[in-house]
Amino acid sequence: MTLGRRYWVERLFEDGKSEAGLDHYQTRGWVAWHRHMALVAMTMLFMLKERLLQQDDHPLLSCADIECLLAHFLPRRDRTRDEVIRQMEVRHKKRQKSIDSAYRIQRWADEEADSG
Repeated sequence: MTLGRRYWVERLFEDGKSEAGLDHYQTRGWVAWHRHMALVAMTMLFMLKERLLQQDDHPLLSCADIECLLAHFLPRRDRTRDEVIRQMEVRHKKRQKSIDSAYRIQRWADEEADSG
């Protein structure tokens, strides 16, 4: 009977990490960590309740589906479309710099290995 429960506990942690930010915390103290975990727990409870409420009409509704729907339908008045695109471009430039740097380091390491 314990093995059957383990799947659901592991699934809870998986959904919590991928959909509710369980693993996205940067805290400096015990109280802040507890607050983050409380918010994650409330988020997971909300998603569970929504899944149960929608079970008859949408039996395959997942936490990822709920996250996608919320991202699409909840308005973000603090950012315009142009601002979102600008922020994305900034992230892409940083990502490209990181990729280029990794390639330079790898090339340097390969040259050192070849010459040594």
